[in-house]
Amino acid sequence: MFYVSTPASVAAPVIEGLGAVGLNRRDHGWTRIVLEKPFGRDLESANVLNDEVHGVFDEKAVYRIDHYLGKETVQNILVFRFSNSLFEPVWNRNYIDYVEITAAETVGVENRSAFYEETGALRDMVANHLLQLLALTAMEPPLAFDADSVREQKVQVFRSIRPMSVEDVARFTARGQYGSGVIDGKRVPGYRQEPGVNPNSTTETYAAVRFHVENWRWAGVPFYIQTGKRLARNLTEIRVHLKPTPQALFANTSSGINPNVITISIQPDEGISIAFDTKRPGTQMRTVTVQANFSYQSSFGSKGPVAYETLLLDSMRGDATLFTRRDEVEAEWRIITPIEEGWAHLPVPELPNYAAGSEGPTSWQELLKISRTGDPPRRVERTA
Repeated sequence: MFYVSTPASVAAPVIEGLGAVGLNRRDHGWTRIVLEKPFGRDLESANVLNDEVHGVFDEKAVYRIDHYLGKETVQNILVFRFSNSLFEPVWNRNYIDYVEITAAETVGVENRSAFYEETGALRDMVANHLLQLLALTAMEPPLAFDADSVREQKVQVFRSIRPMSVEDVARFTARGQYGSGVIDGKRVPGYRQEPGVNPNSTTETYAAVRFHVENWRWAGVPFYIQTGKRLARNLTEIRVHLKPTPQALFANTSSGINPNVITISIQPDEGISIAFDTKRPGTQMRTVTVQANFSYQSSFGSKGPVAYETLLLDSMRGDATLFTRRDEVEAEWRIITPIEEGWAHLPVPELPNYAAGSEGPTSWQELLKISRTGDPPRRVERTA
């Protein structure tokens, strides 16, 4: 097994060299190659890289690794959705209002400034990790829990997301770059002051996108994805917001009724919580939102194996279920590349536009308020 953890530009010569000396042959067992992201930087380069890989290795021997897919809670999404009759029937447009997928980090670019200047938040996180979370949240049940069945359903989700026009990019995306601020009580520099970063850089350290999965299950349900560095907290989660119930029965209660929210926490604390309303003790009909919580730590005493342990073991076993297939990678870039091209045509926002240690640029909140039907924007509450 060969593990290639290099920039995409360096991966091709490595692969060619392996083929030149015959290390791609499987005469007496198996040979596999594990490729770290990024798998190119746009659709064209991804196609070229895939062609170069297939010139040496068969697709069945290629394991494109995304460590998010090895996380216990990420793997648990399919179990939660498809093995519980309490949730499976409502996982569709009839009951779900919108979905948020967030990956927030308090760290900056650290010692990766050269890589980050060429990549940015959209390519670094949305083009792989977060689109994979979207696919697992939105996919149809596979025929079996095997590599081809699972990956085929994820590809169908990506094919259901229509590539954006420049007008769509202007309306349904937001980007930002952090300035100086305070993290954990310490003053930290802005992105342009980080070592190795261009003082006039327009590279985004924050990206948010509103996606629409245009199929029967999800028609009209927006998926909001956001990721950023130097934000207020470390957090990766999926929040599924269900539609509110008719309020006639509780219209006169002083506190009102809040819609249910299912939160799948991926890091730092892995688990699942469900928000629902109950009556507050007392002589009056007053409601309060409470949480039902499941935690990997409290239920099992550990968080399970590190994601890379799971994935490397699977690659040695020959199980590609948690790895991405060629058409899957290319389908992701068909979604992301038009956004990058749209940003190249649109005016760059005034940068930096959010302080380190904040919740990110205000344009994210405006993106959340875009109505699906043209109705006035509604207020969206977020809880810690």
